[in-house]
Amino acid sequence: MFPNMKLKKLFFWTLELLAGAVLILIVSGFDFLMRPISVFISTVFVPLLVAGFLYYVLKPILKLVTKIKIFGKSIPHQFAVIITFVLFLAVIATALIVLVPTLIREITNLITAMPSFAQDMQRFATETINSRWFENLHLSVNADQIRSAVGQYAASFLNITAGTLGTVVSTVTSVTINLVTIPVVLFYMLSDGDRLVPAIKKAFPDRHAQKISELTTKMDNTIEKYISGQAIEMLFVGVTMAIGYLIIGQPYAWLLAVVAGITNIVPYIGPWIGVIPALIVASTQSWKQMIFVFIVMTVVQQLDGNFIYPNVIGKSLAIHPLTIMLLLMVAGNLWGIVGMIVIVPVYAVLRVIISFVLELFALTKNQDILRE
Repeated sequence: MFPNMKLKKLFFWTLELLAGAVLILIVSGFDFLMRPISVFISTVFVPLLVAGFLYYVLKPILKLVTKIKIFGKSIPHQFAVIITFVLFLAVIATALIVLVPTLIREITNLITAMPSFAQDMQRFATETINSRWFENLHLSVNADQIRSAVGQYAASFLNITAGTLGTVVSTVTSVTINLVTIPVVLFYMLSDGDRLVPAIKKAFPDRHAQKISELTTKMDNTIEKYISGQAIEMLFVGVTMAIGYLIIGQPYAWLLAVVAGITNIVPYIGPWIGVIPALIVASTQSWKQMIFVFIVMTVVQQLDGNFIYPNVIGKSLAIHPLTIMLLLMVAGNLWGIVGMIVIVPVYAVLRVIISFVLELFALTKNQDILRE
């Protein structure tokens, strides 16, 4: 029936995949089966994702600690894990003591000032329309319509904010569970992370074990370089934006800088998302303040794009910017902000796997030719 064994294997693997796809399609139709699974995945996903991110951030530090020699002997792995974990907790505690009170104060002030934002934005729109440079543009616009639109957007923003604040109480339990779970998961990742590659290696036959070990090591290094580099980028952008905002006298400088640093996790698009809240706040001040905010963002992004990103991320991934932009657009439409965050490292890992498979296929083909 089959001319060779390769076609036979391909046929049976195709049947296996089709059977699996049909089974998943049938099971997905039963809500009582899928709902517990989806709840379990959604509950476990966030702690694993955050702990995994922190694991790769702390992994270079763990490597440095293990290289320290005391009386000519390296520090044992478990003791190095404890030292790294204590340093991490110390940094978090320092941030909680130094930064969190400032953020809480700025958030409180922002919530208190929120009702006046609508009036300030309407005033800003009126002043802009009545300005000489706007009149010189000779645009046919209705000032009342613009003021009405600004008022509607501001009111909807207030409603969204009020709704978000109303859900704070309901999310406290979830946040508390994550705050307890994430450090535990992170500690075990640091403690047992070096056992992952040997465990995967044992799951394959001896003739493929070494190649699989090389593949998993490459994947691990790729993720480590990207995430640790991304953490450095976020820290750099957050600190420099805070300094810039303080220099220009931007209200809520630390809060807006934290937002800018966090959104910078999304390549290229993140900085523009992060500056939007600052521009909204600046619009309640003046056009001059908005220009200052834009200048600060431009200077920080130039420093980041020319010095930080090429050295900590660009060299490790070597992905063309156009490719990254296309990946971000597709991932954003399919999976939202989470997809935009994870798509670049996932693409980098898949590229490593594909290149490994092609190299393995070429090597196997050459060996077959030599045998003939």
